[in-house]
Amino acid sequence: MLYFVIKALHVLSDFLLIGGMLINAFVIGMVPPAIRVGVIAVLRKYDRTVTTAALAGAWIFGLWLIFGYVGFSDGWLHAKLLLVILLSALHGMQQSWMRRMQADPKLDPPAFVRAGMPIILVSVVLVVALAVIKPF
Repeated sequence: MLYFVIKALHVLSDFLLIGGMLINAFVIGMVPPAIRVGVIAVLRKYDRTVTTAALAGAWIFGLWLIFGYVGFSDGWLHAKLLLVILLSALHGMQQSWMRRMQADPKLDPPAFVRAGMPIILVSVVLVVALAVIKPF
């Protein structure tokens, strides 16, 4: 029973994290400089309270599942962890660039951060496929 509660909390954290990261990617890539400061100010507050907490929850509940129930022996889990580390790093870059863009609205982030949406979506598809199919 506890396994399913932890798994549900992990999945809920994942949904909140990915939703927040997609909003960040949209604002970073699409919002024009004229209105960036106001939009980013509101989004940064949401990101600090919801998205960052969801990232922490995803890691905590995910590691709890690994240490308590799954173990590190499967190859699919290693591939999934690599993608999760990539997503965590991208979230940190998004936070950094939103802070910089709020200070200087005309500043444009590097291509990797601007291309956040497809990176996030492809990573999520791969993570879900690895977790459900467990191909290796």
